[in-house]
Amino acid sequence: MSLLLQALLFALLTACVGCGGLPGVPLPNESTEPVDADRFELLARLVHITDAHATDEESPGRLTAVAGLSSSAWRPQEAYSTQLLDGIIRTVNKLHVARHTIDFVVHTGDATDNAQLNEMDWFITVLQGGRIDPLTGPDDRDPAVRPDPLLDPHEPFTAQGLYRNGVHGAAPTIEWYNLFGNHNRFALGVLPIVTDLLGRRISPLPLENRVGVFLPVELDPTGRLAWAPITPANPGPPPELNFPVLVQPNPDRRFITDRDFIEAHLAGTGEPTGHGFDPDHPNRTWYSVSPVPGLRLIGLNSATPFIEVPTLVYSEGAISLPQVRFLQRELTSAQALGEYVIVATHHPSGALDPTSGTALTPRAFHRMLNGYSCVKLHIAGHWHRNLVIDRGGYIEIVTSSIIDPPQQGRIIEIWRPTEPRAKWNPDLSGARADLPAEGEEIELRYWMFSHLDEIEPLDDSHADIFDDPLLPMRRIAAELTVTPK
Repeated sequence: MSLLLQALLFALLTACVGCGGLPGVPLPNESTEPVDADRFELLARLVHITDAHATDEESPGRLTAVAGLSSSAWRPQEAYSTQLLDGIIRTVNKLHVARHTIDFVVHTGDATDNAQLNEMDWFITVLQGGRIDPLTGPDDRDPAVRPDPLLDPHEPFTAQGLYRNGVHGAAPTIEWYNLFGNHNRFALGVLPIVTDLLGRRISPLPLENRVGVFLPVELDPTGRLAWAPITPANPGPPPELNFPVLVQPNPDRRFITDRDFIEAHLAGTGEPTGHGFDPDHPNRTWYSVSPVPGLRLIGLNSATPFIEVPTLVYSEGAISLPQVRFLQRELTSAQALGEYVIVATHHPSGALDPTSGTALTPRAFHRMLNGYSCVKLHIAGHWHRNLVIDRGGYIEIVTSSIIDPPQQGRIIEIWRPTEPRAKWNPDLSGARADLPAEGEEIELRYWMFSHLDEIEPLDDSHADIFDDPLLPMRRIAAELTVTPK
């Protein structure tokens, strides 16, 4: 195997490395035991989704030729990425009006597959609702063999958008929040992106002094050359060795910056404004918000290593020192105010990597969260699988991706004790006297759902919500999926 292929294989495979032998007790992926309503009240019901990987499968900025080495380089279902995300959102909306009111949704990173502007636009549009055109290049199929439009992943469609009061009906608006993931910052999720002297946003590949006959020397999604191009008529799998071919360039494919990512959220519709990101701090890639009274959501950026060197590979997590200080301040504040805390990162704690310059190692991260009794939950993605671990003072929940099987999201309920604190606690400056008794645990319930779930309406008040014309297409996408290597 060539040195280039070995480097790329390492880059693409290091995204899912396991739990690293960290302390914790595995728990079932679902916990639905009834809660004693006399002792607990529902604080919040949220949806955790992650790793949507909105994918421009026709982009020349991809490296599909290594698909034989890593299934994340090319997926049979990748043309359906926006429809799969839309299906998850439609299921959330159905649950919201027919079964369980949803307070908010958290997507824990990797909204895009290749950090491209059009992929970012697709993700935002699906969440807020609007028209999606998944075709970014010419349709090279014979018109006589094109499938029915409702079964064609390259046909434009209208995304329903997450439920908004006054747009979809009279039910409460579902707020949504997002995080940075490695696929929102790096080409292929692993390779640094730079701006060259010509102003192009490109990603140099290892051994960039090569001629570039069978593999490119750089990834340029706006370029005119592609190796193993994916098109509607040639959806893959791609061959391993390819001569470059001309493709139609598309400027909307350009690699985004961190600022682009934040500004896309600040400019979008839906609630809340910025979806976690603060318009008063437009360069800050982390945040702290209160989605419901008594609950604090702290969203961190675990996808920015201390130093980024072009052609080196980065997939694992790093939390910067400024974020550590921010986290400490927010946890101290939440503890004093009697708030419960959810910490959200893209990377699970076991994926925090000292070689990436993280200021918090996995064990240090655990110690910090366990040092504050207000922390009850840590949610993450990245590993594309479901995992629930009792970390001592809190529960860590890793949820599977939308693009890969089993293509699920997770509903989480947080129930707090109803018994008020019996006396003032002098250890918490400014603490209220009606806080739950010290040591009283919350109750968590959580379970999975799919974009294919069949949910019956309660009545005919939300007929549009239950009209799901792309369900047959998503069934095809689910049948195409393969488990990532």
